[in-house]
Amino acid sequence: MKYNLWCGEYDGKLKLSNDLEKSFLNAKNPGPVPEEAFEEAKKKVKNYYETLRKVAIEVTERKVERELRREDRYVIMLVKALDELNETINLLEEKYRDLVEVKTSEISEEFEEKIRGLKELRRKIEKEIDEVMGKIAPNLTEILGAKIAARLLERAGSMEKLAILPASTIQIIGAEKSLFKALTRIRKGKKAKIPKHGIIFQHPFIRTLPKKKRGKMARFMAGKLAIAAKLDYFSGELKEELAEEVRRKYEELARA
Repeated sequence: MKYNLWCGEYDGKLKLSNDLEKSFLNAKNPGPVPEEAFEEAKKKVKNYYETLRKVAIEVTERKVERELRREDRYVIMLVKALDELNETINLLEEKYRDLVEVKTSEISEEFEEKIRGLKELRRKIEKEIDEVMGKIAPNLTEILGAKIAARLLERAGSMEKLAILPASTIQIIGAEKSLFKALTRIRKGKKAKIPKHGIIFQHPFIRTLPKKKRGKMARFMAGKLAIAAKLDYFSGELKEELAEEVRRKYEELARA
């Protein structure tokens, strides 16, 4: 009988695999594996336990990476769908108001019903974004909230790309057009204001501060977001002190 081991196949003699990751994933058998199979594997595989540990870690890391890649793409699609849904709702509400100004009819009532249905769908999408972001980006979500964090992810393109961005880039994500216009004017010898913040301006810790303090808060927050993105992508461990440091900085600037 043939048995699948993490390091190869055994049918009285062990045949070592050329692809340990693949054989590790295929190491499933209908019954217990003979003890002699393990003994032969220990003899033939150099540093048996160390190699097994290394392969197991690599397989797990790849699995987590693939899962994360699927989840962050899912969030990006949800954000795009939410934007399109908001546009549709706004358009239908405008048409609905035009209709009822002229006449209330079965058509206008159906418009109203469709709008209610779309608003319920929007609520479900927002809830889904909250749940998935809390899972794949706990630190970013803790600092920004799920909605703003999801928009940051959508503009970056993936958790991997976001994790390697410097704080200076994270600070102005979403303000690329303004930055391009400013740089174009500067190259022409004209005066221009470089944007100090992009998407993160939506956060009340920046938006509610006086204008002269927003840039300082945006820089500080972007620095913490760069750390948060790396933690989320490479470890997934929540560091609550990051959000606490951002809150304390806001309170300090608000008092000053």
